[in-house]
Amino acid sequence: MILVIFTDGIICDMPETINSIVEASYYPISIIIVGVGNENFEKMNELDSDDKLLKNYQGFSAFRDIV
Repeated sequence: MILVIFTDGIICDMPETINSIVEASYYPISIIIVGVGNENFEKMNELDSDDKLLKNYQGFSAFRDIV
């Protein structure tokens, strides 16, 4: 399964978003984030776990990189 997220780069609920990604990492899913517009997309880098696995605010790590 593939989830495509179109965003302007602004995330108002970052803790919930990270928690959802960590939970989803245990399932056969990939997430693709597509930036739309001219906003700052720096927060999207926080969701990308190429360097280290994503951790939620409770300290649980993602099972694998899905973003």
